[in-house]
Amino acid sequence: MGIKEQLGSRIRELRLKNNLKQSELAEMVNIATKHQSCIETGKNYPSADLIEKYAKAFKIEPCELLQIAHEKDINIIIDEINAMIKNADEEKIRLIYKILKATCE
Repeated sequence: MGIKEQLGSRIRELRLKNNLKQSELAEMVNIATKHQSCIETGKNYPSADLIEKYAKAFKIEPCELLQIAHEKDINIIIDEINAMIKNADEEKIRLIYKILKATCE
């Protein structure tokens, strides 16, 4: 995973930790929701000014935002799993169930 993807993942992690929707965070930092999505998926890289706005929105220092080598909090992992399930179609949900069942038995 490249640095754009890692930073995008970090921003997504912090957004979920702060119980924000993409549209809410985008509004807080004054960008379009589509741009927010592209940043979180690593398609776009935020400017230095935008990184400062994210840090302010998350009430952290910019250096904390840029700490992309980290271990995810278990609650973030659960939120990400729930988001994946929520956005999955029926076929994918059945596959996820089979994988979890096989893994947890």
